[in-house]
Amino acid sequence: MGVRMSGLQAKEKKRAADEDSVLDHEKFIREGPQKRFIEPRLLYLIKKSPSYGYQLTEDIGNLPFPGPIPDSAAVYRMLRDLEKTGLACSEWEHGEAGPSKRVYSITPQGEERLDVWVQALGARVKMLNDFISLCKKAG
Repeated sequence: MGVRMSGLQAKEKKRAADEDSVLDHEKFIREGPQKRFIEPRLLYLIKKSPSYGYQLTEDIGNLPFPGPIPDSAAVYRMLRDLEKTGLACSEWEHGEAGPSKRVYSITPQGEERLDVWVQALGARVKMLNDFISLCKKAG
């Protein structure tokens, strides 16, 4: 039989998980992203132009990032996460032909998060450039 948590314990556990989900600038600058830059790429794409999942899976591969292009399952998982955390919202678009599509757009919180990503990426680029300079000086 499992141990049951009190309401207070459950709230505390959720709060700790929420804190972990916040972009940790210092950790990112040291260790890099853990999910292949999917979040900032999607936030950028839906800020540029609200779009639906299939189009986003196509467009994400055209952005200049290192590493493999995320597969469609990873993109859709991240879109759901973005919506759950209030960084994106969606609505169904009913077209004249074909199935309805869920169109994603960025929220004000998503725009703030993208700004945080840009700052963190800039700090990481600076750190890497500093390291490259040290290597060049060493001969």
